[in-house]
Amino acid sequence: MLAVLCAGIFLAAMDQTVVVTVLPRIITDLEGGFSSGGVERAAWIVTAYLIGYTIMLPLMGRVSDLHGHRRIYNLAMIIFVAGSFLCAITTNLYELVGFRAIQAVGGGAVVPIALAIVGYYFPPERRAIALGIIGAAGEAGGVIGPIYGSLVAQYLGWRAIFYLNVPWVLIIILLVWRFVVKTERRQVAVDYRSGLLLALALGLATTAISGARSVGWTRFGLPLLAASALFMGAFLLSVRRADHPLIDLSIFRSRTFSAANIAHFLLGVALITALVQVPSFAYGSGWPETANSSPLVGGLLLIRLMMMIPVGALLGGIIAGRAGSRLPAVAGFALSAFGLWRISAWAVNVGPVRQTEDLIATGIGFGLVIAPILLAGISELRRGRMASGASVLTAARIFGMAVGLAAINSWGISDFNTTMMKFPAPVPQLGESASGYLNLLSAWEEQNVHTLLGVLSDFFLIAAVACAIAIVPAFLIGRKRLKTSQAKNGGAGVES
Repeated sequence: MLAVLCAGIFLAAMDQTVVVTVLPRIITDLEGGFSSGGVERAAWIVTAYLIGYTIMLPLMGRVSDLHGHRRIYNLAMIIFVAGSFLCAITTNLYELVGFRAIQAVGGGAVVPIALAIVGYYFPPERRAIALGIIGAAGEAGGVIGPIYGSLVAQYLGWRAIFYLNVPWVLIIILLVWRFVVKTERRQVAVDYRSGLLLALALGLATTAISGARSVGWTRFGLPLLAASALFMGAFLLSVRRADHPLIDLSIFRSRTFSAANIAHFLLGVALITALVQVPSFAYGSGWPETANSSPLVGGLLLIRLMMMIPVGALLGGIIAGRAGSRLPAVAGFALSAFGLWRISAWAVNVGPVRQTEDLIATGIGFGLVIAPILLAGISELRRGRMASGASVLTAARIFGMAVGLAAINSWGISDFNTTMMKFPAPVPQLGESASGYLNLLSAWEEQNVHTLLGVLSDFFLIAAVACAIAIVPAFLIGRKRLKTSQAKNGGAGVES
């Protein structure tokens, strides 16, 4: 049963990152060419999925308690596959962004439903292992996504990425009906009001950050941020007054849990920067031939980083079990900050050995922090709150990815356009020789590459700073060994 549930989680998590290596190909196909404006709009292909995924995480576990776990899990998969099919047949970027949000509503629901099933079926002594397996399935999907997307797009086209979800989902639905036992509906209260308020707050905040560059902070960004703050305030009041709140705010009284959420948010900012910008370097360093570049170029570059995240996660879990969560978390953020700082210095002619060294260091650093943060945060909670705590921790990282992508991409596009305004494209002049014009055009293209790589360098530096700042909350998560903390919480009682 757990394997079947994890199959859906793996697929949904894979779609978080499956498009990051093929965004230039999507832009070129849907907009008739590659442009900085297209890059800005295409960022929402990733952001929309992250927002929808985040919004569903804290809500759907309770909904499945009310209507039945198996029924709602399969409903979520149906919504996911419907969004996937619409993404495959879309004709423009705006439609694709909207369909990705639909896809994410289903994809984001499967994680909390699986967590609820674990809490319902698994005895207390086996829940931690089951939660760890669910987390591993999500991490594996995110790791495989970029290279899977680049391979499919290379040989079948980027639309096949979404078409292929259809048979996978049908298989998963059949397996769920076969192996997941039907449960009785439980009379539980679902805090829909708080869920709606949280969705509005997160959606408006991300939209404000993303769109402020093109529309303006005064007319667009600041008003939307103010509205987001109001909805967030209303959400906090709502959960405080609810008899069965969407998120029990008392879990944040734990310093370790609060610090783990801050560290996870910053990890999300740095991680999405690496996921999107490492393939962008592969495309950007070959500009203006970007439209003809193979998606495998970006995918093979990124896989050097992604393949090391599970290795680091395994090491982080082993160290956390013996020495506590603080050591691997601090070491991981320090190592990833160092690796990202080195990546920020890449030039067009950077060698493969230097690339591999820097990407391996960054990937191991990212991996080292994942297990300690999750396990330290969850182990501080009573068993009855572990599922909701895991959802909050996961949502913190994914929201960090959404905000980080929106903010950094918006700022980077603005910086690129501002710089290139100083270097307008050359126009053939009357009496000018063909060779003279081609020399000017070549110089202008070289300036484009230089400017784009400068922006990417700033991206990686910002990600490095986010990791460096995350060392502070990582230091605050405590240094108790995991088994000690779990033993303590094992007798803390079970919340109904």
